[in-house]
This record gives sequence, structure tokens and C-alpha cells, in this order.
Amino acid sequence: MPKKNVLSYWEKASLRHFDLIVVGSGVVGLFTALFYSKRYPGHRVAILEKGLFPEGASTKNAGFACFGSISELENDLKNLGSLQAASLVMERYNGLQLLRQELGDKAIEYEEVGGYEVCFSSPDQQRIDFFNTLLEPFLGERPYSIVSKNRFGFTSKVKCMIKNKLEGTIHTGKMIAALQEKVSKAGVVSFTQSEVLKVKNYAQGKKVLVKTLSGSIELIAAQVALCTNAFSKNFLPEENVKPGRGIILLSKPNKAFNWKGSFHYHEGFNYFRTINNRLLIGGGRHLDQEEENTLENGINKKIEASLMSDLRTLFGSEANIKIDQSWSGIMAFGETKKPIIKRINPHLVAGIRLGGMGIAIGAGVGKTLAELLEV
Repeated sequence: MPKKNVLSYWEKASLRHFDLIVVGSGVVGLFTALFYSKRYPGHRVAILEKGLFPEGASTKNAGFACFGSISELENDLKNLGSLQAASLVMERYNGLQLLRQELGDKAIEYEEVGGYEVCFSSPDQQRIDFFNTLLEPFLGERPYSIVSKNRFGFTSKVKCMIKNKLEGTIHTGKMIAALQEKVSKAGVVSFTQSEVLKVKNYAQGKKVLVKTLSGSIELIAAQVALCTNAFSKNFLPEENVKPGRGIILLSKPNKAFNWKGSFHYHEGFNYFRTINNRLLIGGGRHLDQEEENTLENGINKKIEASLMSDLRTLFGSEANIKIDQSWSGIMAFGETKKPIIKRINPHLVAGIRLGGMGIAIGAGVGKTLAELLEV
């Protein structure tokens, strides 16, 4: 236990009391604070973050504004049925529209460059027609079509691609920076390197024990929102939440990567895109699921080798792609693809288990959570 931080009279009287404390400064935590502040503009709101930057995947993802490839929808159809599969797509799609509406396309560098599912065998046109027909009443569009691989320089092992014309990419860093700025302008106070150790009950709300660089401190809030995603077991041990690590490799600049698009393969477990003439490739969690069910960042060498092999399959060994950076992010999964958004008790709510779709649904989860926080 860290040493206790001795507070001044002024700090005790005016600086440690809040109407709402949000635990976690990722996409969901920031949007929860933002939408709550819009509903209750005179209230004091604080965000507590364990790291200097968000600890999960909010600043470590690939920047895909995606909501569903054909192979993903095939699985959802088997597990959920037509209506729930379509509902899941719309939850993601509407979340992306909310993200764009709140921050603006320019601020997050949103580009509707298309989402492409890479096909290593000939796709079934009838299934594409089926999913277009399923989603058209909701989207007002038939998003999927078969397109040529030619302009992307893929090898002959890639037969063609299925394009989702409504998907795109964002700049993850600029998205979080824009969201942080908007939250700050709303009057929300953010504390980084402030690890929440415990949330305790008291008569008027919650006491939140926080570990800081200078010692421990107890803050007081009428309401607490847990936006801790994969890091939620310490607070909610009974919830079905499993961590899942995703790794990303980024190449050195190469003029061959002058095209744009977001690409998926292996049922969406793997993905790649370009950034400023660099190729980003990531995923592969399914190749070593047990090892990747972890809260620890790091690079799985088995998956790294598989991704490098994929690069040769996609672009040929002569492409000679050199990796410049690698990193990982921690996501959260469960027995269903639905996030957990609920009130735990009269002074505690949770918006967790984003299922690897935090960019798509994070804004919507934050908005719903803020609506639960009625005074």
C-alpha cells in the first residue's frame, strides 16, 4: 500500500469532492464524461487514469472505422440470427456516426476509403447479395461489392476483395487528442498516473482510493462510472470479461504503399492499412488465444512471425518490407459480442467489454452510460 498523501485544508474542502468520477480515460471514459457534462453542466466531473495515456487499446488500435465484414457477419448470423446480427451492425455504424458528429471528420482525419475483406478463394455472390438485402433497410445502402485487387499490388494468392463502401480509417492519436480537448472545455478535470485501487461505499456515494506518484488519496463522488474495459475484474469479479491482447507492426516508409483503404482477412482477426506510406498490419490473436488472454503488453513472437509471413503472402517476398515499430493494446471480450452497460448499484455504473470494437461503439456506450447517471 502506498504512503498516505497528506492533504491541506483547501484540498480537503474543495478539490477532492466530485459529482461524478470516471475510472478510465479511454474512448468510453472520455465520452461518458463529455455526455454527462452536457446533461449536467454545473456538476464537477473527474477522470482518473492509471497510465500517462489510456492503458487499454484506445490509443493503441489500428484506427479502423469499421462495423462488419462478410465473414464476421456470417459468424454473427449463426450465433445471433438475422435481426440481432443486423442490430449489432447498426450499433457499430451508429456509434461511428456519433463519433464523427461529436469530433468532426477533419479533427480525427476520418476518410471513407472503404473496408476491404481480402479473399483467398472466390467469394459467394449469393451471400453478398443476402447481406446487402439484410442491411439495406437499416443503412439505406447496399454496402458490399466484389472489387478487383489490381491497384493494391497483391500477389496472385489474393483472388479478389469484398468492399464495404461505408467503412474508413481515422487517426487514433488525433481522435483522442480532439476528444480530450473537448472534454477539458466542458470543465472535466483529468488526472493521469492515478491508479484506482478500490471503490468503497459511504452514505452519500462512493469513496475512491487512488494511488498516485506522491502517495494514496481518497476522493469522494456521488457517482462512479467504471470505464475500465479489460481491467474490470478488480472491481467487478462476477462479470464475464476476458482480456485479449492485439499486436501491431508498422513498416518503414515505402513509396509502394501510396494507396488507402482498411483491409481485413481471416474473419476479421487480421487487418492492415497504410499510414503516410507505411504499412500497418496487426491482429492474429486467434493463433494463440490462451497466451493473448492477458493484461500485459508485449509482442507474441509466434503471432509476429505469422504476420510477417502474411506480408509475403499478400505482397510477395520481393516487397522486402522492413518493420520500424511494434506495439500492443489490451481489449476485452466475453461470451457475447454485446458490451456490458449497466447500473451496478445506486452509486456505480459500468460501461465495459467492448469486444475489440471500441472505436465503433465507444461513443455510443459513453452516451448510454451518461444517461444511466441520472441525479
